[in-house]
Amino acid sequence: MKVLITGASGHVAKHVIADLHHDHDLVLIGRRHPDEVRPGTQTELTFIRGDLTTPDDCKRAVNGVDAIAHIGANNWHSADTFRNNTLGTYYLLEAAREAGIKRVAFASSNCALGHCAPISGPFLPDRLPIDETHPSRVEDNYGLSKLVNEQTLDAFARGYGIESYALRLAWCWGEEEYRWRFEKPFEAGNHRGGFWAWVDMRDVAQAFRKALHAPSMPKAACVPLYINAADTMADEPSAELVERFYPQLANQGEQLMDHQSLFSWQAAQASIGYQPQYTWRS
Repeated sequence: MKVLITGASGHVAKHVIADLHHDHDLVLIGRRHPDEVRPGTQTELTFIRGDLTTPDDCKRAVNGVDAIAHIGANNWHSADTFRNNTLGTYYLLEAAREAGIKRVAFASSNCALGHCAPISGPFLPDRLPIDETHPSRVEDNYGLSKLVNEQTLDAFARGYGIESYALRLAWCWGEEEYRWRFEKPFEAGNHRGGFWAWVDMRDVAQAFRKALHAPSMPKAACVPLYINAADTMADEPSAELVERFYPQLANQGEQLMDHQSLFSWQAAQASIGYQPQYTWRS
């Protein structure tokens, strides 16, 4: 399979490239080559220097590819985040439509739920664990860009049969994040707004691989999937975290076993066979 990977110089793309390059023909696109960032990554893979918000760059990038791992985006809030992320996805999908591409694995975010940067006040989930049926209540431009991109992908599924999986990634951990976790005592209160969700980069790569190779859907759609570790990043058991920080949901928190994540990954397992393999605890 020939796969286009967008955002090739980014943190997540680095690990997806490392996982796929042994048995896939990869084409990379980005504003910067992977060896131009720190820490740089040397690669001899085909690289296209381009901007996804430029339609002609998207057309060059999709030429001859079978599927797309769409990772390129502004990865947090900025004045340009919404424009960049939503317009880049639209132009990429327009190019994919013209090229006849039928499978996209998209790096969405669990911030599409609305909990990452609420403006009106703290985000309180309706129920636990949180799954894909939980309504989104986004207020920030980053989470909104991810949610709009999922809607764009769904529109292209309905209109043109492009199947996609929107991988709602938790905080992605590589070596630097693991070091951070052990540098000093962990303060659970500092991470209550993210519900202590995280995911190992190797599991992120697993999710992309499985999304790219999942069987054809009975009906084309954009399928959102939470991708996270099976456990939280906190020391305390999950039921204790909920009782302490979200007492309104304490009765539901009691159903969480040990350090079980507050985000369910069961839909990802059912849809693409994803199963988290890594924990920081061992």
